Amino acid sequence: MNGVVRNALALALLAGTAVACSGGEPVQPPASPAAATSALPSPAESPSPSPSAPPVTLEEASRALDAFLDTDDVLRQAGAGRWALLLTQDGQRPITIAEIHSRDGKPARYTWDRRTVLVPRQSGRSAVWFAATARRRDAAGEVRTAVFTFVRQGRDGPWRNSFASLLYPGEKPPSVALDAEGYATALESRDASVVISPNLMGPLHATVAEEGPKGYASGLIAPGPQTTGFYDEISETKETAKAADCMNYESIFASAPNYPIFALRTSDGGAMMLYTLVRTSSWTPGPQGLKCGEGRPVTVPAAARWLLSPTKDLFIRQKRQIVETQQYVSAVPPKASTAPAHVVGYEGIVTGGSNR
Repeated sequence: MNGVVRNALALALLAGTAVACSGGEPVQPPASPAAATSALPSPAESPSPSPSAPPVTLEEASRALDAFLDTDDVLRQAGAGRWALLLTQDGQRPITIAEIHSRDGKPARYTWDRRTVLVPRQSGRSAVWFAATARRRDAAGEVRTAVFTFVRQGRDGPWRNSFASLLYPGEKPPSVALDAEGYATALESRDASVVISPNLMGPLHATVAEEGPKGYASGLIAPGPQTTGFYDEISETKETAKAADCMNYESIFASAPNYPIFALRTSDGGAMMLYTLVRTSSWTPGPQGLKCGEGRPVTVPAAARWLLSPTKDLFIRQKRQIVETQQYVSAVPPKASTAPAHVVGYEGIVTGGSNR
């Protein structure tokens, strides 16, 4: 292990992000609960501030955020992808794997500032978590605001990055409500004080992406590039695939049941929700599609070339399937509001693919 990687791991250890090394292989992190909100108190049950320190303090969360941003960058620049992967779990694991492979060993370089942690009061009996925002500047000078969540199993477990997304350009993060001591309030999975409860946000978003403005869920979520925009894209791709390639095309969105949902109360009584969707797109000729398309060469999308060879996997005889993992930030109004929820942040990457 070279000195650069060793120093990066030391940063992680200082923040409680422990790593174990045996024979040079990283230890795999445990899976998170299916829904992070399910183990958290509802707003009515949220404990009032007390002299005793919460399971996660603001200072501890700030140290963990700083250590992650600094460590992750150093590990990736040093080509230590396996160790960078060790700092992640849930949806960020397949996303990190894809980022490492799809960039051909040339990781993006970022600088960070305006770091803010959003720490909900929690019981500390099981997994604990906090959210964070930070302003990211890339090598070309483009500035975006990133939104993260970090999860820890128990009081002594390491912090791992579970969620990371980017707000749309020019978008500000939803204003999270803070108590007198600076702590946020987490919403339960089935909290009914908001227009869409956390456990339903992902499935309804998936429905709008598939069914568009005429679907039953369209009035609950505002139009946008990753809602009705996906519906338009799918409709256009279906027509092109049939006319140009003699293929049937479909694209299905699903809420990821094994990845947590995070929700924080906002100052207007609504919620900021952070969740993951999985998009699976398929091209099929033959019995399930159009017979004339069997064995036809169809260009492999650039985003999937790290998984599928642009020459070897060019021909489709049974099915081509491409999977994308997507992480979203949404602003959801309070129950009394007639306004729809708005998707304000998105980050997605191809994480799986097959061709046969």
